[in-house]
Amino acid sequence: MSQIESNESNDIVHILHISYDQDDRSALTILANDVRFQIIADPESLRKSSDKTLYYEYLDKVCGLRDAEQREYDAAIQKPKKKKRNESEDRDSAVDVTADENGEDEDQDSLSAEVVLKKWLLMGLTSVIAECAPPDRAPEPSSLYDWYHGPTYFYNLTVKSGTLAAELLEENDELDARIEKLSPRLKMPQYIQKINVPWIDANDLTVQSEVDFPEPAHPGKVITKDGEVYFFKPVVAEEPGPTKREISVLQKIEQLNLNIKVPKLVGFVAFENSKTEVMGFLLTHIEDPTPLTKMLKSSVSEEKRAAWSKKSREYVETLHRHDIVWGDAKADNFIVDKNDELWIIDFGGSYTEGWVDPKLSDTMEGDEQGLEKVQQALEHPGDDRVSRRSSSDRSTTPNPSATVHETASSLFVTEAPRRKWSHEEVTIEGSKESSVKRRRRETDD
Repeated sequence: MSQIESNESNDIVHILHISYDQDDRSALTILANDVRFQIIADPESLRKSSDKTLYYEYLDKVCGLRDAEQREYDAAIQKPKKKKRNESEDRDSAVDVTADENGEDEDQDSLSAEVVLKKWLLMGLTSVIAECAPPDRAPEPSSLYDWYHGPTYFYNLTVKSGTLAAELLEENDELDARIEKLSPRLKMPQYIQKINVPWIDANDLTVQSEVDFPEPAHPGKVITKDGEVYFFKPVVAEEPGPTKREISVLQKIEQLNLNIKVPKLVGFVAFENSKTEVMGFLLTHIEDPTPLTKMLKSSVSEEKRAAWSKKSREYVETLHRHDIVWGDAKADNFIVDKNDELWIIDFGGSYTEGWVDPKLSDTMEGDEQGLEKVQQALEHPGDDRVSRRSSSDRSTTPNPSATVHETASSLFVTEAPRRKWSHEEVTIEGSKESSVKRRRRETDD
């Protein structure tokens, strides 16, 4: 649910962040028609209603997410053991979707469960958005700094007359701190600080469009005071490795003057006035870009597909000749521009299941495996296996009901960090029953 167009209105909603705690409280932060809101749900508040229907609905959603994450955590622990017993086993997912002894829904993965929770929480803001952020309001130009630090309206989720409602909260330091934490910020090592590119103030960049998939949404296409257009890629503080890797690889490609089309590193966006911390970096803007995944169809001429297949092979072989591993080889990391030229992007590393085997992550063998699948897809468009692979091509939640608007900014995506499991966070002590069933029993008692 990265960008949603309501079926009943023209509201555009960008998901910025969602979180929940061990007491089943949750908070959803969104940007609706350029206005920022945070809705906070506390089960104890919902429980006060004489009609417990919505209270139980909420528990179903938040505990469904928790239980799905528990299953995936357990499956991730068990997967290496299964591989040792049978190395030849080919699995597309780490999630065990078999039904348990209680007959619970084990088909829902955590990403789908998260989408369900987000959509449910959003219902509480429907009237607020209509009043405070109507879709026909004139958009106001926003600097990149203001995009992250603009005003936020906080609401508590309540039940009124049997429906979800939002109650405005007074702004305070604790609530403001929540939003400040969402601003990207990462200290760069000295070898990156020494790269000869400008450090630009976030106040000097105007946001032209947002990236909305994969989550979290963030500014993408930006313009400088001099009218130069670039793509902004924010850092991910929880996973600094991919950022440092991508910057280093881009610099090496430029220094070697390799004959491949790749976005160029053109600058860093400073965090406030820092000379060591950045919010992100700026890359070359690609005109009218389309992910190669969108071109894997028979309606695209065989001549074009053959040319892209040949070029993709040349690009990867050129990288390998210079000891550069691409990483995360897949069709979505090739881009076709307005002149039908092929670009190769995303050098942060890792892998995407269905394209590269986990054990081949960040290796030349993994690049070859992903490339072969890309070439097969170009040669045989419409193959069901390719369609399934492409549909799971992101590490974050796809939203079947969302309308994703492709812009230049939606192509150089910053992958949200994968869930880092803490055993204390997810283990259900002393009971095999789901957390929602346990919570229901405690309430009934």
